[in-house]
Amino acid sequence: MQPIWMTIEPRPSGVRLLLTEPGAGPSLKAQLPLPQPDSRGLVLLLEAISAWYHRPLHAVIDADAEDVQRHPERWVHLAGDLPLVEVSVEWARRGDARERKQRGRLLDEMGDARSARRLLGNHATGMP
Repeated sequence: MQPIWMTIEPRPSGVRLLLTEPGAGPSLKAQLPLPQPDSRGLVLLLEAISAWYHRPLHAVIDADAEDVQRHPERWVHLAGDLPLVEVSVEWARRGDARERKQRGRLLDEMGDARSARRLLGNHATGMP
């Protein structure tokens, strides 16, 4: 069974999410407020989406994001063991500042998800 993929982009103003189904493309885009430092809300959301689709979920989080660097305590729940095998989270780097400027930030406009798909494709296949 092919997994579904979630791109997670922490930003100072909130968290942007993009859910992608294999063969179908993006199926859910969301912008949520930042979680509290001790919150397991994002982990629970990932578990719920995995259960909704009855598929394993793989998430890719922007490890270079400003909020991750400034407030790692918010994201610590994603770095440890997750309660369900159906959900896994991997940390990915998006390259240097010049590369990021060329690609633009992930999901800067909610209607365009090209850079998020590139990050996901790069992480999943190793190809740019």
